[in-house]
Amino acid sequence: MQPSISVGIPTYKRSKLFREALYSVIEQTLQPVEIIIGDDSPDDITENLVLDIKKECKIPIFYFRHSPSLGQSENVNFLYETAKGDKIVLLHDDDLLLPNALEDLNSCWDLHPDLVASYGKQYIVSEDGAIDMEHSSDLNQMFFRTSDRAGLQNSSVESAILHQFPNDCFMILASAAKAIKWRSYEEVGDAGDFDFGLRLSLEYPNFFFLDKYTAKYRLSSVSISKSDNRRAASESFNIILNTTLPESVSWAKEHELMREAPIAIIELISLGKRKQALDIYFSKYHPLSRRMSLGGVRRLLKALLPTSIGKLI
Repeated sequence: MQPSISVGIPTYKRSKLFREALYSVIEQTLQPVEIIIGDDSPDDITENLVLDIKKECKIPIFYFRHSPSLGQSENVNFLYETAKGDKIVLLHDDDLLLPNALEDLNSCWDLHPDLVASYGKQYIVSEDGAIDMEHSSDLNQMFFRTSDRAGLQNSSVESAILHQFPNDCFMILASAAKAIKWRSYEEVGDAGDFDFGLRLSLEYPNFFFLDKYTAKYRLSSVSISKSDNRRAASESFNIILNTTLPESVSWAKEHELMREAPIAIIELISLGKRKQALDIYFSKYHPLSRRMSLGGVRRLLKALLPTSIGKLI
């Protein structure tokens, strides 16, 4: 029986990269039953591009232009709700699926029919598509996408906390995606993707990590900015800290909070929340060894000195 897979692409004002993302779906060895596009762009550039591609594409493409724009979380939820497939793959408009991605990710259900999600490793690529192998290896190591962790995960919650579960290019049961949904920006800020993965893991077991590259994550001039990345990490820190988690994943919780603490401190300082920044600075998640480092001293000075001086440090 042909697998029933929907691919959803949320997009906003980057038609050139979107075109590459779309073709990475069209060229899959295992074809999806549909491609759904949620466009928040204020112009019709992407719409016209899709109309041209649809003329020659054998895969049904369903295009929706949102006016006014829905915003990222509601756009993703719209794609989840609209999808007709039994499984869904979410693809950001500047990322790419490798040609075998759908076939490889779907094959994980042959090994474990009760899976809720599968995902592989990501290449880091430049704006022009060049693969950075060193950066790619470092990224996958950082997020525990390594050979020794391949297969069915002992704890999906652990996988989510450690960011092993990626922010896109995963395959998920449509029923689970529709049940969990993204929370709003007002609730979780820029950490909507992390929050979704964590809540998914708390409700559903059985994540599968495929020790194989399945996607390309693009770093470009129009990708998420450094400040947005910092804000997302800070919000992830807050989500982990304030979510009731099983005792069995306490080491993963501590590992991730310690990794994100310096980022959260800097972000809180930039927002003028100095007391909250200092609370984290002197917490167990920012130990003495880190406080005594050059970076730690700089963070302390930024928190204590007037803003005009702190910016110079």
